[in-house]
Amino acid sequence: MNFKKHLPLFLKQIVYESKSYRRNPAAAFFTLVFPLLFLFMLRIFGNDSVEIDGGTVSRATKYIPMITAFSVIGSSYTGIAMTLTINRDIGVLKRYKGTPLPLIIFLLSKIAHNTIVSFALAVIIAAIAFTVFDVALPNNSIPAFLLTMILGAATFTTLGIAFTSLIPNSDAAAPMVNASIIPLMFISDVFIPMDSAPNWLNGIAQIFPVRPFSLSLQEAYSPFSTGLTENPENYLILLAWLMLGLATSLKFFSWEPRK
Repeated sequence: MNFKKHLPLFLKQIVYESKSYRRNPAAAFFTLVFPLLFLFMLRIFGNDSVEIDGGTVSRATKYIPMITAFSVIGSSYTGIAMTLTINRDIGVLKRYKGTPLPLIIFLLSKIAHNTIVSFALAVIIAAIAFTVFDVALPNNSIPAFLLTMILGAATFTTLGIAFTSLIPNSDAAAPMVNASIIPLMFISDVFIPMDSAPNWLNGIAQIFPVRPFSLSLQEAYSPFSTGLTENPENYLILLAWLMLGLATSLKFFSWEPRK
């Protein structure tokens, strides 16, 4: 496919995705409210010191990147999987199929738009972290943070699209999506730190994209981080899952309701 030829269509589709998103204020509201609730809970529990690799930091420095990881995964993976499944069942995607829009452009525009939304969400959390908790990204970690956010949001959006091929209908979307991601979050430094977990459990979690994403965000926020050169294997794992998700989406994506 000549992507240069389809670039105007790709950009128009991103604009359309943005308009559709803004016309669904409930989705936008809950995308923003959940991380704010977690930040409020963090405020309640205090901001004493905790140990991380390299030294001692405030509790907010430890948990804000974990809250960011949870929020981005919810916005990209969970949100896109449920939305696409519902749109498939009510016939919205079937109408797309009757247009000249190529599947690859449709998928890439979804990935691009969700990446933008997730990135904006992470920036909002970072701004609140700075103003309320006095937690700022170290200057040398900003490139790592940008790369982590772009790669992570694109990866989880792509995996969310790919997962719709396993969901039979919209009634099954919520339980199947949550069952596929929440257990991983519990063992992947998202809900609780896994510093004291058995090595075999951390090894299993490291195979999947959630733990590399969360750890990369924690490293970006750490004042002891050396920047992009630290643990590059996390980026490689995310990239591998991105490629797998895109290949699966292109092969198994369905415009029509599953029978």
